[in-house]
Amino acid sequence: MRFAYTACVDQATWSGVPKLSSESFDGTRTHRIYTEDGGRQRSVCIELHEFADKETGVGQYYLRLKNQIDRPVRLSRADIGIAVEDSPAKLHYYTSYWGDEFTPMTAELSDPFFIEVISGRSNKGYAPWIGLEYEGGFISMNIGWSGNWQAAAGRQEREGLGLFVKMGLSSRDFYLDLAPGEEFVTPEVYISFSAEGLEEACYGMRQYFAKYISLLDKEKLESLPVCYNSWWPFRDILINESRCIDNAKIAGSIGIPNFMLDAGWFGNGLAWEQIRGDWDIENTGKFPHGIQYLGKTINDQGIKFGIWCEIEAAGPEAELNKKRPDLIAKRDGESLGYVCMGNPDTVDWAVGVVDKLVAEYGAHWIKFDFNLDPMSGCNRTDHGHGAGDGLYAHYRGYYRFLEIIHQRYPDLVLENCSSGGLRMDFGILSRMHFTFLSDPDYVDQHLQTFWGATSFIHPVGCYHFTQSQMLEWDNGKDEVQNPISEQMSRTQFDYYIRSAMMSTVGFSYDLTAWPEWCRQRLKEHVRFFQCISKKYIMCGGMFRLTKQPLHRGGGERCPAFQFTAEDGSAYVFAFKLKGALEDDCQICLKGLKPERLYQVHYIDRGNTFTMSGKDLMEKGVKISGTEESSEVISLN
Repeated sequence: MRFAYTACVDQATWSGVPKLSSESFDGTRTHRIYTEDGGRQRSVCIELHEFADKETGVGQYYLRLKNQIDRPVRLSRADIGIAVEDSPAKLHYYTSYWGDEFTPMTAELSDPFFIEVISGRSNKGYAPWIGLEYEGGFISMNIGWSGNWQAAAGRQEREGLGLFVKMGLSSRDFYLDLAPGEEFVTPEVYISFSAEGLEEACYGMRQYFAKYISLLDKEKLESLPVCYNSWWPFRDILINESRCIDNAKIAGSIGIPNFMLDAGWFGNGLAWEQIRGDWDIENTGKFPHGIQYLGKTINDQGIKFGIWCEIEAAGPEAELNKKRPDLIAKRDGESLGYVCMGNPDTVDWAVGVVDKLVAEYGAHWIKFDFNLDPMSGCNRTDHGHGAGDGLYAHYRGYYRFLEIIHQRYPDLVLENCSSGGLRMDFGILSRMHFTFLSDPDYVDQHLQTFWGATSFIHPVGCYHFTQSQMLEWDNGKDEVQNPISEQMSRTQFDYYIRSAMMSTVGFSYDLTAWPEWCRQRLKEHVRFFQCISKKYIMCGGMFRLTKQPLHRGGGERCPAFQFTAEDGSAYVFAFKLKGALEDDCQICLKGLKPERLYQVHYIDRGNTFTMSGKDLMEKGVKISGTEESSEVISLN
């Protein structure tokens, strides 16, 4: 495997395979690709920076370009990837849209391949990940960038590339003028290789994420976070002070340690989309004692208060547009509906908003959402960026904002959300604790998204709700608005709850209307999750044991996931989705020690037996039950 790159400067395209040493190493190194061509100095010096981690088998790569001449040069594209020997090859990738994140796609690499995200959000249009199968092995690759990006693949003998796959900044509408002596650093690209299979390459990437990308402090946490969220049963329509306090009290009694006040707490009573940005105006009609009172009341109950804030957005009716017109992102003079973080004054303003949320309202957790497409971004030239790099500057500014907040409030939990799961990537997740996966959360939708996201994100970086109680929501043609009822079976209840308990987990229900047995059963689930999540999820490794389940009845209908701790013990979570056959499913496990004898225990059924790791990996375990059921199996 060799590296491949492309750089477009002053309308000239330079691409190739740098002649680098290919020996395996551990650590960092810099490669000077070139500075001269036939004795004539190039306009830019290009360096490849590499960090390789032998433990996970993952490398991080980026280009540094420096203008070496006495006039500005214009950069319009820069990408990086790999080149391998030519062979029959297949690409795996995902389309990704609201409520349909991580829909799998494949392409035979017989013709040139090109995809791009132009929405301004890294996971809208396509997911920022590519998988490659070829004769020499399997590669998992992703780009750590939250804005527009592109991926290209194909065969190119002219430059000696052979078979190549590259990812980088989208060239559509993007350009950056580098002044003499200025440098530009591209977004990082992460590459994992395995000779065994694509799942093993993805496993290495997940372990890299847990080791280097995740912000979660494993030393401080006893378990992954668990949170109650007010949104789906109330939205901004029914939410009020008393409903929050009543549900927080019940959540605390169940053992849920965090409460999230979602949208609807701010502004003058208009719909939340219209007045985003007015974070200094409280909705006293719904919260008559104010948000400071609510935060203190909930914190005093022993459950930590959190609050939703779409810090980047500026709704059309928001007072912010009049108070601070200097912050508003515009393109060709028209507002784009958000504040431009490329402007340093915007970063200062946003930090001030967070100061109030934490110091005055008592927030321990902030959910940062973003519900619009910035497209190519701001082209104002009075924000400290040029006309062609406004989106790039916005995300660099947003990253800087997040870094300031984390340094100032190291114990503050930062949740990433963007219309559910439309902006999730290593760039943003190296600065936030986890990412929300999708707005819809019914079980097979959740598992489609969870399976897809874990192509490159460790479960420690994922967060989703169990199947929620919905106000004015379709939630799938055959679903009901409230999945929890007195008449439901415990098997079905467990199925709903367990599906989201393989990562940080949230619950969005009116708990005051729950049957008592459901509250008690949820308490048992929360206690179980808090007992196992640190050892097996946060500090362990996860294998996807089956193909991807898909919503609307597609894909794998008996998906299973294995979580293995450092000591070799493991838990398996398996599900029979709607449409699953009543016949038993046989699931083969991964990553076990062949000669070790494991005690296999089915949590619900209570039966226990012993099998060797070899048999568990070759013959597997049996998953029984009807549709909408689950199994949890421990191996010690």
